[in-house]
Amino acid sequence: MRAIHLVLSACLLTLPGTWAQAPAKPAAVDDAQARRERNLKMAEIIRALELADGSRVADIGAGGGDYEIPMSRAVGAAGHIYAEDISPGSINRLHERVKESGLGNVEVIEGVPDDPKLPAAALDGVLMVITYHEVADYKQMLEHVAAALKPGGRFVIVDMTPHKTLTRPRADQTKNHVIAPDLAQSEIQQAGFEMVSRDDHFIDNPDEESTRWMMVFRKPAA
Repeated sequence: MRAIHLVLSACLLTLPGTWAQAPAKPAAVDDAQARRERNLKMAEIIRALELADGSRVADIGAGGGDYEIPMSRAVGAAGHIYAEDISPGSINRLHERVKESGLGNVEVIEGVPDDPKLPAAALDGVLMVITYHEVADYKQMLEHVAAALKPGGRFVIVDMTPHKTLTRPRADQTKNHVIAPDLAQSEIQQAGFEMVSRDDHFIDNPDEESTRWMMVFRKPAA
């Protein structure tokens, strides 16, 4: 699953968990990546996170690092991305993606199931894509997310809507790798986050059974 340093452009960096290179201009976006970014509405996600030059953001459950390329562009050399996952296979793929794409402002973090190992009170945003339903101890995870965000920081979640299990208990939904937006919203607000927006049909392909919802939350400023 998924999870921002001064960048010295004139010298190499040697920090644990990072590639030993100064953030360079991210690699050009090829046609396949551009199509994937459109299909997954990555531009909309970046706007929801309110990413800008110098932002520090974590991607919890980053997987193969699809979102790291557009986020790396959005935050620039002065920004920082924490790409977090708990799977050794995903960690390896993330390192490969960072190296191949020249993402010098992306740091790979190996977390644990209920703790993404993020720095405290350091992040402007946290992203979880098709990951929240996988977290069994969601209360503990939400505590860690809140602790990592700065006051007013954005928390953006994209996940899958259940169909057959929509009215069934949480365990039945998550066993099918889905979670109802009503349930997720209730859990996250109970953890102290403020609701900003909700789109139950964020990605809705009529040719597929799946629908992705997106919700945007904010850590209270006080």
